[in-house]
Amino acid sequence: MNRGKPPDMGQGEVGRTLFRLALPSVVSMFFHTLFHLVDTIFIAWLGEAPLAAMSLTYPVMFAAFALFNGIGVGNTSLVSRSLGAGNEREASETAQAACQLALLVSIPPMVLLDRELSAAFFTLLGGSGPVLAESYGYNTWLVAGFPLMAMSLVLDSVFRSQGDTVTPMVSMVAGNMLNVLLDPVFIFWLDQGIAGASLATFIGRGVSCIYLAWRLKSQCRIRLHWALPGRGFSTRAGLLLRTGLPVSVSQGSVALGSALLNRIMSRFGAAALGAWMLGNRVEGLVFLPAFGINGALIPFIGFNLGKKDVGRIRQAIRAAGATSAVLMVALGILVYAWPKPILALFRPDPVVMDLAVASIRASATAYLLASLDITFWGVFQGAGHAGWGMAAQLVRTVLVRVPAALWLSGSWGLHGLWWCQPLSVLASFSVSCVLLRHLLRKLDKETAKVAAPKEPVDNHPGGL
Repeated sequence: MNRGKPPDMGQGEVGRTLFRLALPSVVSMFFHTLFHLVDTIFIAWLGEAPLAAMSLTYPVMFAAFALFNGIGVGNTSLVSRSLGAGNEREASETAQAACQLALLVSIPPMVLLDRELSAAFFTLLGGSGPVLAESYGYNTWLVAGFPLMAMSLVLDSVFRSQGDTVTPMVSMVAGNMLNVLLDPVFIFWLDQGIAGASLATFIGRGVSCIYLAWRLKSQCRIRLHWALPGRGFSTRAGLLLRTGLPVSVSQGSVALGSALLNRIMSRFGAAALGAWMLGNRVEGLVFLPAFGINGALIPFIGFNLGKKDVGRIRQAIRAAGATSAVLMVALGILVYAWPKPILALFRPDPVVMDLAVASIRASATAYLLASLDITFWGVFQGAGHAGWGMAAQLVRTVLVRVPAALWLSGSWGLHGLWWCQPLSVLASFSVSCVLLRHLLRKLDKETAKVAAPKEPVDNHPGGL
């Protein structure tokens, strides 16, 4: 893969440019998904309680990821727009504030390192007995690694905002491959169990951070210096939060929705929780192309918005939507028809296997709409309207999915519960379509104002 000059997001054929931006993102996400998949496989081998504990801790990890990624997406959107407008100094100062803000917000979650607080928290989420004890073991190193997660995501966004998606890819591959290699060492050979999986993750994230910091110093157009927040930080931090916080809330709603679903599914036992986790891991592979294209759209939309080129933005939406839909539907057909060969890697017992298959097949019926929905979220984020994507996401993860899960599980049991997924995707897609249409009209009007010729000034109102 070309490690040379990043693609020019303001020139050239739109589909080719998006492909060059998206391919490294898909590779990055593949290895990130692979690391989670391998983690889950090894933990599943430990038994039903560790797997259920992993499901309980998932909302904590995802909530932290949502917060840090929101700052990263806000940074990508703002920096790419500054670069598109030719203001490199503003881009560098924004990136500096993003790094400082990410480190500051990674500190409060450290309270979960306290065993009593952790036990109370996971009890609230439905944990008990051996599942509760395993949850603390897995959560400890994950929480300790939050500053590393924060810096990785923000430094990643600095490169993406310039059209460089290769450097984040190399960072992701290096960190996750190390994690995969260390997993069996810590989990089995050193007999640390589920805690060993999170320790391997901690070390992998540290390696990713070191690589990104080195590339930032040696190859990046944007120059950062490591210092305490100074003058102008509060203003830029506020702008970053206004731009990225809707992304955090949007993704945080996934954590909230997952926690509420865990609560509902815990009534059906540890097998249901484990099956839900396995289904999510397999589906993570299917969603790779859609999220890779989403990641490419954010800097592309932001850069061309800075140039006031709505024509390229419309072309990008069409190309991204069509590509994402074709790829995700094709992968969805495969996992719908043959989910068991992938699930067999986790060695689930027959009950968990059957439940996971039912979960995947129900979700697969909405993959076409989900692919387009994810594409539209990338457009909203790149255009600085992440709040609109947040609204659609909230509809999917909380406002529709949770009530649907309660109703369906009450009427048809656990097998009915799985159908809350496609119902919530349909609702979210409908909201996104309305908002996208409004956004394009808004951009057309703004561009027309900029392009309209100014009225000539009559310096002689009284005539000759």
